Amino acid sequence: MKAFLPFCGALVLALSSVAVANNDDGLSEQIRQLKNEALDLNRDLTLLERELIYASPQTNIFVSVDVGTPIRLVDINLTIDGDHVGYHFYTDQEFESLTKGGIQRLYTGNLASGRHVLEATITGYDPLGKDYQKTTTYTFTKGAGRKMVEMQVVDDLNKQQHKFEFREWNQQ
Repeated sequence: MKAFLPFCGALVLALSSVAVANNDDGLSEQIRQLKNEALDLNRDLTLLERELIYASPQTNIFVSVDVGTPIRLVDINLTIDGDHVGYHFYTDQEFESLTKGGIQRLYTGNLASGRHVLEATITGYDPLGKDYQKTTTYTFTKGAGRKMVEMQVVDDLNKQQHKFEFREWNQQ
């Protein structure tokens, strides 16, 4: 591709010099159109080259907890596309940090562009002290740039349980 870019530049210069040397309006217009098409092609190739060189397959998965939540998070198991990619057991200090607005990175890895399924199994204690285990599934699409997904454990006061909310960020 790199050898093609100087060729496009040389083509543009050659077409420019021919256009100056030739006074025929019809031929000059055709040359001007070819020159513009060559410039457009050069721009498209440069953008494609930049995307191929600087594309990032990196994906980050984060977890956060609703501030002041009455639940107690014990651990999280994380899978992406059926492959186990992470596990974390929370100490009292780590969980306290999460309940004060902290965010933890659970996973950093490279994923191909396309559709992916994240599955998280969370074990903990509900506000009444009972053990619980919940699994949530979330589907996201990864583009050429970096992808960040936050899984937030949020209180559902109506059901006296928690639920999961997801947010995504794409970085180009």
